[in-house]
Amino acid sequence: MIYFYSYKLTPRVQYICTHVFSNLLNQEISWVRSLDMLPNPKEQVVVAYTSEDCPKGVFCVRPHGMLFRKGIREQQIEMGEWQGLKTFFQTEGGDLPFDIFAASFYLLTRYEEYLAQGEQLDKAGRFKSTASLAYQQDFLQLPLVDMWAMAFEKALQQHFACYTTSVSRTFSYRPAIIIDRLFKYQNTSVIHNIVGLFVKLFTGKWNAMQVQLKALLHITADPFCNVSDLLQLHNRNNLLPIFFLRIEHKKWWVRPWYATKRAYRNLLAHNYMFELCATADAAVSMNRLLSQRKKLFSITRSQVTMNSYNDTKFALPQAYRNLIKASVKEDYSMAYIDSIGFRASTCTPFKYYDLEKEDYYKLLIHPIAVMDNVFLGQHAKRDELYKMMLQMAQTVSSVGGEMVSVFHNDVLSENGKWRHYVPAYESAVRAIANLEVKS
Repeated sequence: MIYFYSYKLTPRVQYICTHVFSNLLNQEISWVRSLDMLPNPKEQVVVAYTSEDCPKGVFCVRPHGMLFRKGIREQQIEMGEWQGLKTFFQTEGGDLPFDIFAASFYLLTRYEEYLAQGEQLDKAGRFKSTASLAYQQDFLQLPLVDMWAMAFEKALQQHFACYTTSVSRTFSYRPAIIIDRLFKYQNTSVIHNIVGLFVKLFTGKWNAMQVQLKALLHITADPFCNVSDLLQLHNRNNLLPIFFLRIEHKKWWVRPWYATKRAYRNLLAHNYMFELCATADAAVSMNRLLSQRKKLFSITRSQVTMNSYNDTKFALPQAYRNLIKASVKEDYSMAYIDSIGFRASTCTPFKYYDLEKEDYYKLLIHPIAVMDNVFLGQHAKRDELYKMMLQMAQTVSSVGGEMVSVFHNDVLSENGKWRHYVPAYESAVRAIANLEVKS
């Protein structure tokens, strides 16, 4: 039990302290309303978050001030260092040289993204990784919030003889598969297939032409319809992937959702479960999101509880507000499209905090460590993919976090454009699964 006193108990303070103590340190927290009501620090773990003079023995964290304010404004960031970790929001006179709660809050809530504009956004309106504090200060590939929490716990252990660690967190791996298109040739436009065959004929791509014809004649499976293969790949390593299904497409040759409804239901007959991969317009339009959720429900006949915005095309806060209104419980979109790393500087799922409404919600955000889009954009080699996935997994494992990787089904197709990634991906999955067993 940790007894916690704050000069002012705002929603921001409650949100971030609950996350740090309960989610990261697995400790119960008891809120204390005044300094006079604090228990004896020789017998209990007592933390005070205040600029007031604290009783002797109390562990004092001096506030930066941001958690006591409302609204969103530019923050002056000056970097420091503590326990070999980069810090900001420096303070003086406390038992920590910086405000760990305000700094963690700033990173988790994506405070800087609410202020982003101009060159900080890409053509699709997404916040660029290069505009982030984590990228500019070279801690993008570190779950800094988790690392701060681990170092904070060590400081509490040294300060309080009575401090006892709770059950330590264990590393877990959650592979996610985005089914952008279930079919490459089957159930697509006849005109598109004919044009494709002629192009292959005149360019001499005989093998590709043969694959397309066999798929169209149902002699072999469609290259992109590899859900069963992907499930087996992960099952061999005692893993169960999450499949996110994209329901709507703007490309004219991709048949509408009802044209492939039977194919999806055939997969469901084998107990595959699909969640929603919402499109970019659903991130800004509640009607579009509800329409896509309804279409997925008509196929699966089960409630949609998870979402992943297609290619992370979303902007705060509207995208998450839509998910909350649609009763979606978990989201797998917290990643950058152009860089490997932790967009919110954490590898632990956290609840969404709306900075404009000054309130937090049950929507659970799962940070993504690795996305295939980054490898494809950088034309990474197979060895680089394996090395980076394993490196990120080891980093997450060091703090007992959750490793989430997101790959598309066409990228993991053995007949697709990126087929050389499949062996490297499976090797990485096997190594990460072994790491999970050992943790």
